[in-house]
Amino acid sequence: HDVRVRDDILKVRARAKPLSRDVRLDGVARATPGLAGADLASIVNEAALLAARRAKTQVEMEDFEDAKDKVMLGVERKSLVLSDEERKLTAYHEAGHALVARELPGTDPIYKVSIIPRGMAMGVTQLLPEEDRHYYPRSYLMNKLSVALGGRSAEKIVFNDVSSGAQNDLKEATSLAEKMVAQWGMSDKVGPVNLGRGEEHPFLGRELAQPKRYSDEMAWIMDQEIQRLISEAESTALDILSKNRHILDPLAEALMKEEVLDREEVERIVREARSKVSPAA
Repeated sequence: HDVRVRDDILKVRARAKPLSRDVRLDGVARATPGLAGADLASIVNEAALLAARRAKTQVEMEDFEDAKDKVMLGVERKSLVLSDEERKLTAYHEAGHALVARELPGTDPIYKVSIIPRGMAMGVTQLLPEEDRHYYPRSYLMNKLSVALGGRSAEKIVFNDVSSGAQNDLKEATSLAEKMVAQWGMSDKVGPVNLGRGEEHPFLGRELAQPKRYSDEMAWIMDQEIQRLISEAESTALDILSKNRHILDPLAEALMKEEVLDREEVERIVREARSKVSPAA
């Protein structure tokens, strides 16, 4: 659904709910790209339940925000206690994602950065598109690769090591790079062809078992190109974080203290960090 349809669905679902005047359903619609009607209905119902548990007479925007996070990111794992070292690693990991996203032009704006464990994730950096996208330029996708590798890159720079926490990031980056090379014609060496590699069944959500439409030699070339795109994106992330270590540190420290930062708070930290550095530095 596009943003207008999502807004209409939310309005219909929320019609019988007592909404506070601060509730902006159009804002919820914009923050839920890709969600189906059933998911949007779940957000409205969950927001109403949260408001009731909090002894409120009206459903407030805060309830919708928390409901959206629960539906999109999973339930908070409040019973999970991280060690100080794990919290620090998670904070730098998420700060790395956020800072790379913040510094790359044309990247979707930061919506929220959190080190509260949800579902299987120890933390999350949410980017929010300004509008629904239907086309993805190569430059935008390369930035997306760099952002995905920003967490791992921060671990490399700060701890001189990498952790298993980047597993999903690497899976996402590899899948995206594979599509760029084998489906979207974004590799000069492979050329403007769609070889079907990495295609998923639209309903099953897994790769189709189809006969290969390419030779073993072409498979090797695609492997090399996928690796090249990911290495190039990682170099970009490492370069950004190395040059902005004076921002990465206070960003991670703020996450360790506050656990959740929104876009305005991230911007404030960036401004303050930059103001402490002289122009000659």
